[in-house]
Amino acid sequence: MVSLEERLSQALRHSVRSDLPDAAFRWDVPKDATFGDLSNAVSFKLAGPRKQSPQRIAEELSAAVMARCRTQGLGGWIARVEPKAGFLNVFLSQEGLAQVLRDILRQGRRFGTRRQHPALSLNIEFVSANPTGPLSVAHGRQAAVGDVIARLLRSQGARVTTEFYLNDEGRQVEMLGRSLRARYAELLGVPEPFPEDGYQGAYVTDSAGRLRKTQGDGLLDKPLEWFIEEGMQEQLARIRQDLEQFGLTFDQWTSQRWLRTSGRIDQALETLKAKGLLYDSDGATWFASTKFGDDKDRVLRKRDRELTYLAPDIAYHQWKFQRGYDQLLNLWGPDHHGYIQRLKASAAALGFPADRLIIRIVQLVTLSRQGKPVPMSKREGEFVTFREVLDEVGVDATRFFYLMRTMDSHLEFDLELAKRQSQDNPVYYIQYAHARICSILGKERLPWWRKLRPDLHLLQAPEEQLLMRALFQYPLMLQVCAAAMEPHGLTVYLRKLAETFHVFYTQHRVISEQPALSAARLALVQATRQVLANGLGILGISAPTRM
Repeated sequence: MVSLEERLSQALRHSVRSDLPDAAFRWDVPKDATFGDLSNAVSFKLAGPRKQSPQRIAEELSAAVMARCRTQGLGGWIARVEPKAGFLNVFLSQEGLAQVLRDILRQGRRFGTRRQHPALSLNIEFVSANPTGPLSVAHGRQAAVGDVIARLLRSQGARVTTEFYLNDEGRQVEMLGRSLRARYAELLGVPEPFPEDGYQGAYVTDSAGRLRKTQGDGLLDKPLEWFIEEGMQEQLARIRQDLEQFGLTFDQWTSQRWLRTSGRIDQALETLKAKGLLYDSDGATWFASTKFGDDKDRVLRKRDRELTYLAPDIAYHQWKFQRGYDQLLNLWGPDHHGYIQRLKASAAALGFPADRLIIRIVQLVTLSRQGKPVPMSKREGEFVTFREVLDEVGVDATRFFYLMRTMDSHLEFDLELAKRQSQDNPVYYIQYAHARICSILGKERLPWWRKLRPDLHLLQAPEEQLLMRALFQYPLMLQVCAAAMEPHGLTVYLRKLAETFHVFYTQHRVISEQPALSAARLALVQATRQVLANGLGILGISAPTRM
């Protein structure tokens, strides 16, 4: 279903007759409602080539767009197209707002979604925690951001593969195996030094206890590799369980070990060698990454012939590119910020366009309780895990609070606020709006108001107008968030929509002695319920019918 905004974009493109990119013809929602329901700034892009002022161009385009709307049958939906300060501002008519409600009621869960021809294909890799311990609260934020970006893109017609890259080889998993063996020996009363950089968390001791309980006291004869595998598989199972509890199931799990055994790491190194981009120095093999914008060349194979972390990462990204995605999106923690340029250099060296690899940093999370930070010390093995946050505040609140700031902003997660059942808690406030509407609609066992074909032109009160305009903005909000690959805007929108509904509800009786007006208002609140449910669904949050 083509939305009103898309049809307006088509009308604008037809009026401009330019080869500007599609983004130039997209409409935005003005921050100030006095500037209309939609706004576009294409006049500023045309001013230079046409050697005219943006305002003059906007004046010409406003008339052309309005004429095009009339020929497309949209004239009754648009009150006017007004040029102001170089912008094109569109004001919807009452019929236009009524049509928005009809679209919502007809399309239901599909309202706001789009199809793309051809569909954009993306691979989103996120979380990718080492299988050496529980997921941290920072990993949880990456899980929320990545999952909702995938949902947003799918809602706009993209084909998305979500992927977890498993670092199941190297020093970190070896250290887990050594730590597990030392704790197991400790339980047996056998003196064995604990690794200097070992994993101190109580979860290692717990794992050792489970090994002893299920497999007995005779495991110290097992090789280190056995402890590595046992420890890693238990932590990986825990990671999967936590993510599934969070409502996240990855489409693809890719193992570093598999990259090596399948020969893909050797293949990637051979590709770079054939391009003349590898050289030997001081007994090590180096990648000439400075030729592609890196600040220094990088070692891929050390003097002891062990590979550095970069070598399998290059192979992994080569394999992802070879799978034919239009774009790759990596979501990383801030500790990987310095790694971005060397990986982009690697992609360029392999011959892949730079704009096909997008790397975003998801900033850290600080937990607070009653305004005070919750102490966390990884050095001592004492830290609050992702699972503990889920168990304390629930999936819905955890998801929403993780998304309340843009991903590049540090997030303070207020545990007490997340549990509070009041309008101060934003997710509760939104869910309560949905439940309140369900209560209203539940009183009407039969949707008699639909049989009346509600006269939506009766919705003239300021609060009704504001609510209809807020509903109109939903598809555009999804498009903006998907294009930016940033979910934060949807949380802001849903809070505002819930607030707009609550204001309407306190000012007006939905069901009154006036059947025609009651029918129109029931249609309005049903449309509001649908959009709230759709938006919460994109966030992976439930829409309760009672609270």
